Amino acid sequence: PVSRASLRRKLVRDATGRSGWKILKGLLRGTRNPRTRPVALRILGAQVVLAAVATAFGRPELWVFLWFLPWLTLWRVLNRLRAIAEHAGMERSADRRRTTHQVRQGPLARFWLVPYRVGWHLAHHVDMGVPCWNLPRYHRELVGSGWVTDGYQCPSYRALWKALSSG
Repeated sequence: PVSRASLRRKLVRDATGRSGWKILKGLLRGTRNPRTRPVALRILGAQVVLAAVATAFGRPELWVFLWFLPWLTLWRVLNRLRAIAEHAGMERSADRRRTTHQVRQGPLARFWLVPYRVGWHLAHHVDMGVPCWNLPRYHRELVGSGWVTDGYQCPSYRALWKALSSG
């Protein structure tokens, strides 16, 4: 657990683009390293294509405002919150229930935070071979068998983040 002040500082850095800028600088530096250059150039090349398509339609600002700026800011916040929800405060253990959180998800969380069923993270860790579309059903099976109990599930993301930022 981290203090609320520490979590707040991290989220402010993410929301204001400082974390994203740091990652972008690392990506740009990666183009100078022969080992990382191929991946860095593919990522940057994909961005050039996206920007070119938006420009070809006469709307280059779409790439800036609907992709690049959200990637630098909003996506960083959402990604940090999701990563915290998946693994923060857990331990290394052969018991998968002790290595990742399981959080009950509402429709907003499923849309903004854990799309593509990635919120069924405990089921994913129990058997990574289960396709994402079957994770909710697999989770229900784990609960039905008694393997996942209420003690291993958090009622909401807000409750989980509050508990994790109490240190």
